[in-house]
Amino acid sequence: MKNTIKDLPKSQKEITVEISVEEMEKYMNKALDKLAKNIKLDGFREGKVPKDVAKKQLGDAAIFEEASHEAIEKSYSEIIKENKLNPLGQPKAEITKAAPNNSLEYKIVISVMPEIKLGDYKTVFGKMEVKKIDDEMIEKELKTLQKKKASYITKDESAEKGDRVEIDFETRVGGVKLEGGESKNHPLIIGQGKFIFGFEDNLVGMKKDEEKEFDLVFPENYKKELAGKKASFKVKINLVQKVNLPEINDEFAKGLGKFESVENLRESIKKGMTMEEEGKAKEKLRGELIDQVVEKTTVEIPETLVESELTNMVNEFKSNITQTGIEFEEYLKNVNTDLEKLKSEWQSMAEKRTKTGLVMREISVQEEIKIGDEEIEQRVNETLKLYPNEEELRKNMDIEKFKDHMAGVVMNEKVFEILEKVAEGNEK
Repeated sequence: MKNTIKDLPKSQKEITVEISVEEMEKYMNKALDKLAKNIKLDGFREGKVPKDVAKKQLGDAAIFEEASHEAIEKSYSEIIKENKLNPLGQPKAEITKAAPNNSLEYKIVISVMPEIKLGDYKTVFGKMEVKKIDDEMIEKELKTLQKKKASYITKDESAEKGDRVEIDFETRVGGVKLEGGESKNHPLIIGQGKFIFGFEDNLVGMKKDEEKEFDLVFPENYKKELAGKKASFKVKINLVQKVNLPEINDEFAKGLGKFESVENLRESIKKGMTMEEEGKAKEKLRGELIDQVVEKTTVEIPETLVESELTNMVNEFKSNITQTGIEFEEYLKNVNTDLEKLKSEWQSMAEKRTKTGLVMREISVQEEIKIGDEEIEQRVNETLKLYPNEEELRKNMDIEKFKDHMAGVVMNEKVFEILEKVAEGNEK
């Protein structure tokens, strides 16, 4: 077997292979033995058909095709092992010369794990900057909790600002009904600004069962296809309710959980918001630290890795959209785009995410980070316990794939911890 390996751009290699007539003869004999076992002929037991009879029955072309598959698979595997290559994805062979009683020539283009000239991660700098939680932020969160505990009293009077209403509405642009621009019994609090400017103001003064038509102009910063256009709305009020907010006092606090007083509740809110801000600050710092290394790193990113990252991004986005109750195809249509445009827009982001992943992996190699099975098992158990349907989840999931995912999560955390320590040392 002769072979040559040629370097191509973007961490690809072209492998050209020639398997001699003598070598192919061996593969032909093996292929004949394999195929003959499945031949059924009158007068012979299954698997006992003589080779010369089987060869005539099968034909040289069928035997050579089977032999070629075996020859390519075995020779490719040997070349990868001998040259210590680390291929990405499943390659496809392109046969360039093939005929019975002749040699076999083929070539394969593969992507391999690229060589990385890692940036100096020992020079990263930065520190966490946690947003301070003040009284105004705490009061705002208290108001949110207050609204969640609100009660509603149906009234016959006209709707006022602050009232809760349920409406049927229909939207037309240029006389054409806007797709997704209608709803039945749609709830809203007048004055919260959930609709375009002026819509909620038109509901003030309306009573139950009353209908109204009015025109508004979509703002310039609205969706591109609607920005600046005039829209006609037809609205019917189905329900008007006064919003009754509970008083924020000790009794209110006790009703929310194990709080003795409203001050205890404020302390708990502050603690929770502080933890949230610390988490945001840590995530921001980690992003800044790894970006410093990525910018200094040189690597040819394999297209297959970028395409895989794009697929993951699309699947994640698709899952988020469908969870809102909207079909993904419908969403793409509403925002006037398609899958290919979306992937094109995300190309640079996918490339950066791929490069970041390669940098993280290389740092883990240089730092000789080891992750034990017990550590992974513990993290898997901790994560699954967060779900109420843990047992059902375990039965239906690919647990080994999930373990691989968690191993990656743990590895990333260890890399970030190293970068944080380096940055802390550089600050001193």
